[in-house]
Amino acid sequence: MLTGYTVEALAYDATMGDWRTHDGVDIAAAVGDQVRAPASGVVTEVIQDVMMGTTVVIDHGGNLTTTCANLAAVPTVEVGDVVTVGDVIGSVGETAIAESALPGHLHFSVAQDGQSVDPMEFLNQ
Repeated sequence: MLTGYTVEALAYDATMGDWRTHDGVDIAAAVGDQVRAPASGVVTEVIQDVMMGTTVVIDHGGNLTTTCANLAAVPTVEVGDVVTVGDVIGSVGETAIAESALPGHLHFSVAQDGQSVDPMEFLNQ
């Protein structure tokens, strides 16, 4: 992991040159590596975020959503697609200008009831 989850303490951001919170984890990966759905659900957003680049949001039910950002420009899913755990949703890209100082990685975040939660708690399940 390149960057951990921190919403209660500030961490130095090399790209932005300041101290800030980080609502996800940055998982080291080579550009072009496949990104897979972390759990089954429905794709609710496929966007080109100004700061986080190509982003896919999946609703897993129970008010749980995951977000995969810094994907390659064209993901392999569209809004409304139903995905099963392990389905390829895209590949690691270099589209997140807010994290461009980092080597290749996937930015992964989780929200429960609309509130950010530590993705490591979700991944450990």
